[in-house]
Amino acid sequence: MVRKQQGFTLIEIAIVLLIIGLLLGGIMKGQSMINSARVRSIANDLSGIEAAWISFQDRYRALPGDFPRASTHIVAGAVDGDSNAKVDTVVEAGAVWQHLAGAGFIAGNFDGAAVTALTDSDCVEATCPSNPFNGFYKITNSNNALGQANPSHELTTGRNIPVEVMYELDLKIDDGIPNTGRLRAFESTAHNTCVANGEWNVVVGAADCAAVLQLPL
Repeated sequence: MVRKQQGFTLIEIAIVLLIIGLLLGGIMKGQSMINSARVRSIANDLSGIEAAWISFQDRYRALPGDFPRASTHIVAGAVDGDSNAKVDTVVEAGAVWQHLAGAGFIAGNFDGAAVTALTDSDCVEATCPSNPFNGFYKITNSNNALGQANPSHELTTGRNIPVEVMYELDLKIDDGIPNTGRLRAFESTAHNTCVANGEWNVVVGAADCAAVLQLPL
């Protein structure tokens, strides 16, 4: 006897497609929620670091990292700065976090080691705090902000941040535009794909973006 083969009915196919659609929608929604949580985390980090930056100056009348008496006024063995009112060396850029943590303005225990460069290049967890994407925050006196000609003290978000997250972060704390306001894209050839025609280039899906928050003196 020849067994008659039966295919799937249109209803069965429709149910399968519906289930697949729901699964894909759930995955995308879940990723969106994760990214939103990370945006909030970065925004909170930037706000907390800025508050610590200002509070340190109020207490010591000096900049963290640049403070010349850190080893006697904060913690023994701390790296002393050169007191030129600028965090402008790789030594001071590493000492920033040691001074802030030692004075109790941020959480953590940082060794004060010099960073590799006054850019968004990687640091290490012992020296710099990390963002939610395993990049590292830095504070330097520089002009790394896109479209900013004059040097200022800049808080860099660190690398590895997806462009869509960066755009959402910019909308949350600034104007959503990468070359205006206090939060701007990091001006570097490594991040050209993150910005196009004066906008965050969300459609390209770049995964290695960074930004700069300009700090008060």
